[in-house]
Amino acid sequence: MLCKSNQRSRRQTQIAATTEATLSRLFVPAALVGLSLAVIRPATAAADDTGDAVQDKINTACQEAAFAEAVAQTYERIANRQQQEVQDLRKQAANWELAAAAETNHETAALLSALAAHAQAKAEEAAAAIKTSTTDLAAAHRAYLARANFLYGAHEQAAVTWNAESNGYKKATSSTFKARTGAPKPGTSKCDENSRKIGSSIPTATSFGTGQLKKITYTSPEEIAKLTPRTVLTITTGITCATDDLSSWTNSVTGCSGITATPTYTHEAEAQTKPSAIALYANADGNKKCAQDSLDPEESGDTKKKLLYVTCKAEKAAQAKYPKLGDITPDSLSEDNAVITAVRNSHAEFMQIPDTTKDSDIKDLKEYIKKAYGKEADKFKTEFIDNINKKSISYRGHKATEKAKIGDLALKSEAAAAIAYFQRQKFLAAAAALPAAKPEKSEATKKCKPDTEENECKKDSDCEHKDGKCKLKEGVKSENDGKPTNTTANNSFVISKTPLWLAVLLF
Repeated sequence: MLCKSNQRSRRQTQIAATTEATLSRLFVPAALVGLSLAVIRPATAAADDTGDAVQDKINTACQEAAFAEAVAQTYERIANRQQQEVQDLRKQAANWELAAAAETNHETAALLSALAAHAQAKAEEAAAAIKTSTTDLAAAHRAYLARANFLYGAHEQAAVTWNAESNGYKKATSSTFKARTGAPKPGTSKCDENSRKIGSSIPTATSFGTGQLKKITYTSPEEIAKLTPRTVLTITTGITCATDDLSSWTNSVTGCSGITATPTYTHEAEAQTKPSAIALYANADGNKKCAQDSLDPEESGDTKKKLLYVTCKAEKAAQAKYPKLGDITPDSLSEDNAVITAVRNSHAEFMQIPDTTKDSDIKDLKEYIKKAYGKEADKFKTEFIDNINKKSISYRGHKATEKAKIGDLALKSEAAAAIAYFQRQKFLAAAAALPAAKPEKSEATKKCKPDTEENECKKDSDCEHKDGKCKLKEGVKSENDGKPTNTTANNSFVISKTPLWLAVLLF
């Protein structure tokens, strides 16, 4: 309690000076809250056409937070789609490889093998192409997610209030005292689900990743600081204050006779303006040169620069060109030199073509390829993708015959067992299709005929007369013939005679 004295004038002067300093200090915590949220440089442009119809309607930092979250999801979705399209190519390549192994028709198997190799090559080409783009998209995803969480956190911090304090004054020195709040307590953020909506819906990023974006919406640090309301201290005096002069702290305080109650604290919200729109590109002539085309390490803490940088890179990454499964059509296959050469090597009608790089030599071959793969893209998809993937095959599994769809088996380790099984079956079928081998009679056998007279038989050193018959001496067969006389042996000797023909059958 402050008491009156005969030296009222001096005390009033002290009170005025002390109170003004004390009340000034009461605003420091609130100011610090605001400044702790402001670590980036302010935006400059006024909100206008950003290239995104939803973004144009953002009026608050809360809406920007919700929109930033939507942008993060958009970039993540695009990155996932690019990676999935690479996986689609790899999976289909595996499907075609397994289908080729299971196919018993030589020409169809060759077409499927060519498809498998083509798709695998395109998958690797696509993987290399999206390596940088998915990195840039992921960086933008992280930056916008961090921005959303930062703005949500700013609203949470701005909602902090204080508990009541039973002893709001405390002597500091012989001529000063402190006025303090109660302990801080969390409040309710004003950025609730309803406040995040634009119109009646949570915002979505309609133009991000489409190449149509021009600007990004950005709430400056100064505007973020205004989310924190002013702290108002109300002091009750002993009697009615003598002056209504509100223009001077000194007059306001010294006109009152004393303080009789603990101070109370309230909040006054600051007036806010809508976020600004910052140009994404250096100029509007359509060349799309990034306004922030680099980011030095010392600039990484500048949120505005970082958002401009990662957004511009992500927009370009979203437009990356790379092979896709849908790009494989009869037309594209008939123009691919690797496919042309593969079909030439497997088809008897075209094997005589000496050079598959000469258009004049491969005109008919290209027409055959287009027709063999269905001629039309829709028919190709039906016959060589949909029907192949759902086709059931049977093979020898761990213990018994297994049955599975090609699309379900191709990327599993069990596919190796299936492919090996089908290769063996083709080998056996090819061997069985060969003409039966006839035993060859040696010259010695022709000479030693059973009914030859004994004297005549013995004239030939390779023959002997035994058991009343003329016979070939033991050991003479292998020496003269070079082949075993057992004509019931396995088929290995037949295969050695026809390796090229059998290799074609097993392709």
